Amino acid sequence: MARAVVVLGAAHAAALAVTAADAADLAVKAPPQLAPAANWTQFYVGAGLGFDFASGQSNLAPVGGGPSLFSLDGLQGADLGLSAFAGFDVQVAPRFVVGGFVDYDWSRQRTTVNVGGAGFGQTLTAAMPSLDQGWTIGGRAGFLATPDILLYGLAGYSQMRINNWNLNYAVLGGGPSFTVQEPALTAYGYTVGAGAEYRLANNWSLRGEYRYVGLGHNTTVDPLGAVWTTDLSEHVIRIGAAYRFGQFGGAATTAAAPALNPAWTGVYVGAGIGGDAITPHVAASAPGILDFNAAGLGGADVGGTFTIGYDRQIAGKWVIGAFGLIDVATNGGASITATGAGAGGTITSDLASVKWAWTVGGRAGYLVSPETLVYVLGGYSGSTARSVSYDLFGAIQSTSPEREYHGATIGGGFERFFSDRISARAEYRMTHVETRDDLTDSFFTSLSAGGTIHTLRGSLVYHLPTP
Repeated sequence: MARAVVVLGAAHAAALAVTAADAADLAVKAPPQLAPAANWTQFYVGAGLGFDFASGQSNLAPVGGGPSLFSLDGLQGADLGLSAFAGFDVQVAPRFVVGGFVDYDWSRQRTTVNVGGAGFGQTLTAAMPSLDQGWTIGGRAGFLATPDILLYGLAGYSQMRINNWNLNYAVLGGGPSFTVQEPALTAYGYTVGAGAEYRLANNWSLRGEYRYVGLGHNTTVDPLGAVWTTDLSEHVIRIGAAYRFGQFGGAATTAAAPALNPAWTGVYVGAGIGGDAITPHVAASAPGILDFNAAGLGGADVGGTFTIGYDRQIAGKWVIGAFGLIDVATNGGASITATGAGAGGTITSDLASVKWAWTVGGRAGYLVSPETLVYVLGGYSGSTARSVSYDLFGAIQSTSPEREYHGATIGGGFERFFSDRISARAEYRMTHVETRDDLTDSFFTSLSAGGTIHTLRGSLVYHLPTP
């Protein structure tokens, strides 16, 4: 019996050993890995750049009513704009973020026009209303398309300081004349807009944003006894960077995303959409008859871009490359109409706008993460401006020639891969074109033009496989 027990015990022990060995050979299913995802509940500060453009209408009338002394419809001006902002966000659900913000904007807008001459018998000189600086306080609410990409809308209250009218009209040799030099105007209104923000890391993010600022109906009474009314709105387009403080909401987690293998070295093609703003300066003369000078009387438009280029990743964190691109744009037929008392008619003109442009250049960038590049660019551009048709007081009608203008382009942006071959980028470019003085049309015997073009684009890019 004792011998039987020993044999059975030994057999049982052997069976347990074999079972344990077999179990050790079986694959063990690991628990799903969770990767930390930065919670959006944070305070932040930041800065941005882009362009602003104004649109609206103005009217100057005597106190107590009567025929208008001067009116302007289609007022537009555009130029470089800068912003500084601060705010806070609260992630109220896995996919939703709400927050508040305050920002301050500066603009270089300044639009001036001079029309006159001895042969024409009258002169009109005007510095038009334009954005100087202002602030907005408001809130935003957004949806997390991914843990790091926030798509949001915003609304708020704005107060803007407007450079007001400086106007002089005179009939040479005697006749109706007036001078208006209004002090700077503080306008109040509302802001609505939308944007996208991408978190590079827990404490840094990049954003692109559009805001419309409605400044409503503003009235001032001139010391000379005239009432000036202006309806003005501002369009503000920016790309910017923000520094986000700490992790106030506690860490969030999400299932780890598949690792990307971004192809920074190689050929790429892309297409995008965005906006342009042109700030031209134009001088024209018909000797003995009429002289015309304007600065900043430009417009803004919706534009598209097609690009091709080659990048090479060097030294681990750096990318350099060359590119060529074509921009196309439309200004929607924007025009301006001015009427002055005693002028015997009106001045009407299309606004300067870009028809299409090309740029060749290079870029250099730093990889803040394996799939995100922040870069600067430079190049040389040729921009074709649309022909401008004008009518001066019903006496002179003509169309300016369509010409190509050349100049240097500088800018910057950021780009992020969403798959191994597809990336998205946001980019700002500024092109300063040289002045051409070899222009003529059917009326002006001397005509010159030049200026600055601001371009903002969001694009999708496909990176071709490397042979």
